[in-house]
Amino acid sequence: MNSKLVFRNIGRFLLLILLQTFVLNNVYLGGYINPFLYVLFIIMLPTNTNRIAMLLLSFATGLCIDLGSNMLGFHTFACTVVGFMRILWADKIIMRDNEEVVDTPSIQSGSYQQFAIYLFMLLLIFNFVYYMLVMFSLRELPSILLSTLLSTIVTWVLAILYQTLFFRKPQSNDKR
Repeated sequence: MNSKLVFRNIGRFLLLILLQTFVLNNVYLGGYINPFLYVLFIIMLPTNTNRIAMLLLSFATGLCIDLGSNMLGFHTFACTVVGFMRILWADKIIMRDNEEVVDTPSIQSGSYQQFAIYLFMLLLIFNFVYYMLVMFSLRELPSILLSTLLSTIVTWVLAILYQTLFFRKPQSNDKR
């Protein structure tokens, strides 16, 4: 992995953790919606990241949010599950039907539709695991499902906006 990619990921990590801790953790819409944009860091890790490194980075990301929001490991566990699912699904969803090697999964790397599905599925898993841990009762299943769906949709829209604003397709140097 080249140093430019490492610094880009460190910057992304710091930006998303700070944004989540100081802004998005204070946004709770309608009692059911809490956007968790920081999960995008795990989702956008380079495809050639070692499996153990992926799980450790996922764990560390969740732990940072738990420490910043006085939680009891809910984010840590949910992020680790997302890291594990990303290991299983990244090649099957992002790399499928893609002739180029995808360095970092994003809207610009490959098919928009494939990335949107990949993003939605991992956000859905994260939110379901998180809300199951937070509410931890089958009586709360309707609230869990509603919070999961609404938070996933809002986070998905914010992630697409983040991708659109901060990531551009590389410009080709050849001018014809």
